[in-house]
Amino acid sequence: MLIDRYQNYLNDRILELKTAQHIKSKDDRLNGSIWDFVLMGCLVELVAKLNCVDSINTFKKVSKLFDERLPKYRAPFYNTPEKINDVPEQIYMVMRCGLIHSLSLIPDKKVKDKDIYKRHWREVSLVLTHRGNHLKMGKTPHNGSLVEVCQLDYSTMLDDMQTALDAIFQDAKHDTALSSHIEKFVKENPTLSFVPFLPQDT
Repeated sequence: MLIDRYQNYLNDRILELKTAQHIKSKDDRLNGSIWDFVLMGCLVELVAKLNCVDSINTFKKVSKLFDERLPKYRAPFYNTPEKINDVPEQIYMVMRCGLIHSLSLIPDKKVKDKDIYKRHWREVSLVLTHRGNHLKMGKTPHNGSLVEVCQLDYSTMLDDMQTALDAIFQDAKHDTALSSHIEKFVKENPTLSFVPFLPQDT
């Protein structure tokens, strides 16, 4: 079945990311690479789109993914400027609107004043690490003061994305709307594959 093949394809891609961590030296694994989190941002968006059959924007799909599949990401609270448990929205803002858009941890300022993002826009909100302490709140220096941040650990988050993905495909076996949605998504977004290049003069 198409869905089974696609699930295997995504599992292989996640295995590639895990393998890349295991072949690093211990020191390299602790230091990691920002590219790991760029790819994580892509993975979060993909899993969020697979999870959501509703026609809503990607920001809301990411929120829905964590609400439905990984509610532990709602546990940490930022206390300023208001008490809010919006780590999932910060993941979107930092990884998509920061890392993917401009290879920066500061979200794209173009989205700062848009109504949908305004409440969640912060210059600094996450610390991305390969050193554990996943979802631990702390503070970090920024512009001469200490600001609240939530720490995300790459390997733990990768395992969480796998968990969410497994649950989505498991549900799709009994949910025709979800299975139809995934099939449509796969057909509209074919998997990457290598094809031979043939020069024009052959």
